[in-house]
Amino acid sequence: MNEMDDVFSLVPNAMDVRGHLPHPKWETISAWVEENVAPPSHDEAWKSIVHQWLVRLGDALSPDYAVYESDEFVLLSSDASLAPRVLDLCERSRRIILETLNGVAQDEGFGKHVVLIFGESDRYYDYVSEFYPDEGEFGLSGGMFFDSGYGHFVVSPGHGVELDRVIAHELNHALLRHLPLPLWLDEGVTQFMEDVVLESSYFFVDHQLVRLHREYWNKENIQSFWSGESFILSDDGQQLSYHLAQVLFRNLMADHSKKVREILLQANSRDAGNAAFVNVLGQTLADRVAQFLGSGPWSTLSDYGAEDASV
Repeated sequence: MNEMDDVFSLVPNAMDVRGHLPHPKWETISAWVEENVAPPSHDEAWKSIVHQWLVRLGDALSPDYAVYESDEFVLLSSDASLAPRVLDLCERSRRIILETLNGVAQDEGFGKHVVLIFGESDRYYDYVSEFYPDEGEFGLSGGMFFDSGYGHFVVSPGHGVELDRVIAHELNHALLRHLPLPLWLDEGVTQFMEDVVLESSYFFVDHQLVRLHREYWNKENIQSFWSGESFILSDDGQQLSYHLAQVLFRNLMADHSKKVREILLQANSRDAGNAAFVNVLGQTLADRVAQFLGSGPWSTLSDYGAEDASV
């Protein structure tokens, strides 16, 4: 396969169009690559396929969108002046995350990391809504990482969105995608790594926040935190979930910094990571969260199933 081959024309049913936007059928494309491309050429093949996809997506969005590339990233954006800064941010964030989480974060797979920056919030939500269930209300966001198919992250630099933080956040999700982390732990370490990359932090805890947490969490909704469902709620539960994830991870770093790596490597979303905490620390997650919420019905279930997306 050479760079000029158009895979989406060659492969039958390789693309869906939903909401006027093209969505590749990654399983179909992957099967075609395995059958038709020699293994030494897989990396270059995927780079070409991704470029073809982004050109099509840009054409469907507006003539202002173009594809930009660096050593490790490919970007679709409508802002030509912003593109070099975004790519520099991505490269720098990648280096810091891989160095800081050495042995935990990994840059694996073929092709480059894909970044989509939507200039209009409506277009952003049109795109991300295709990855959500048909029913239900979901919270607002400035960026998301999608692990289905060819992993990629999307950003909407609208009002109040800090581009640097969103990029560091979503890239950290991408570099941890090989681990079956529970969402609360994935978000906890990811928010912590935002601060490491940017060398600044907005994190704080005061009496009012503690009170809000203790009034909100109960026997029923703590299970949505352990399962990850509370992170996409449209009420206060979403913000409190992100904050509680930070509290738990930062307390873990303060109490057991040398054991964090082993917990990250052992944790599994099936039990919210509880077995990893018991194996490494001799404590349950209920023990850990009680340090902040006080005594309560915080125990995890034995099986939450698998979570697919990070936000």
